[in-house]
Amino acid sequence: MKLIKILLYFFCFVALVSCDLFKGSDDEDPTLIEGCTNLNSFNYSSEADTDDGSCIEMYGCLGYFGGYSNSGSLGVTLNDPYWDQKMNEEVIIQRNFFNGIPANVYVLYEPSVNHKNAYASPQGQIMFGYHMFYYTISVYGELPVAGILAHEWGHRTQFYHNWGYDEKHYQELEADAFSGFYMALAKQYAWANIESYFANVYANGDYNFNHPTHHGTPEQRLASAYLGVNTAIEILNSGKPLSYQELHSLFINEIETYINNEPQSNRFIEVKYPENLTNAYIESLFPYIE
Repeated sequence: MKLIKILLYFFCFVALVSCDLFKGSDDEDPTLIEGCTNLNSFNYSSEADTDDGSCIEMYGCLGYFGGYSNSGSLGVTLNDPYWDQKMNEEVIIQRNFFNGIPANVYVLYEPSVNHKNAYASPQGQIMFGYHMFYYTISVYGELPVAGILAHEWGHRTQFYHNWGYDEKHYQELEADAFSGFYMALAKQYAWANIESYFANVYANGDYNFNHPTHHGTPEQRLASAYLGVNTAIEILNSGKPLSYQELHSLFINEIETYINNEPQSNRFIEVKYPENLTNAYIESLFPYIE
């Protein structure tokens, strides 16, 4: 009888301890790992199963963060001699065009094609994504690559002058205007393929109006590119170059007054180039620092 009482006490004790253990597991699971669980973030953690709000999103072309799992790495080659030569030639042309705006151009090896992008930094870097490059030429052709690079050089122009913006997406739209300005003034010999450039610009618009990395709608981005193109045509006709500051004032006024507020579908007119342009004349119209 005594042995039975001892066994009963023992089993009751074990039951109480077990209940306390199970209760503790409800309050805190030691197996949970906190971190960033968003695949489209620089600091995505494949080990995390609970999001802790630390994600650094990698959308947009102004917010590059290095050193994280999805940051990729920087290099200088597209792993193809032909495209390396073409890209290097384009960089030289744009460095000459954006005279006085410093930029070191690198190839960014993104983690996957789903993370394709290009970035500009205040520190003087332009990082052109490896996957962005090959995706662009496969879908739109070679010319839009120059447009993307010019867009990023437009951002470098903004950083260099430390311009401020009432609306964040104005910065992106102005970079589109600088891109279109470059394409029309420096790439007029490739005009037969310009529609591929416009198609690429349009495709990269978005309707995420409340998102901090909103670039502008497809219509707004296309209108901004046309703004740059038409400005270049006017300069070619007048023979009077504009400074970066003058271009900035012109672009932002148009973006704020019209592009940001009006439907864009009926605002485009056919672009006609002046005849008998010489390289010397065109280069005399490149933008300059005041």
